[in-house]
Amino acid sequence: MYLLPAYLAGNLQSWRKYIEHVGMTGSTVNSSTRSIVADDWPGRIVAFTLLHEPFHGVHHLHVGLPHAELPGLASELQPAAPDERPPFASYRHAMLDLMRSLANPRVGAQWRASEIRP
Repeated sequence: MYLLPAYLAGNLQSWRKYIEHVGMTGSTVNSSTRSIVADDWPGRIVAFTLLHEPFHGVHHLHVGLPHAELPGLASELQPAAPDERPPFASYRHAMLDLMRSLANPRVGAQWRASEIRP
């Protein structure tokens, strides 16, 4: 009774972490995270079960903000710089983007400097 929910929760959190960060090398919050803003009810349920963590850029911009308030700040996820991406419509879309970056799974802006060097 306890093992299956614990196993599922651990897997969901691990996949969420990888989907939201792996392959992102931007220098701003919105270019170094994949945010997911789903409009359909299954996506909203997934967001709720993950404490609205799919609003990942907002989570990093407003540390300590209660999770129920994150969806109200979704407009801050719209791109403001050239290397920023708009939020993904679902985890499936974000996972496809992750799959393209698995050949070179870098995380963080420190990798940008290594791309410039000869």
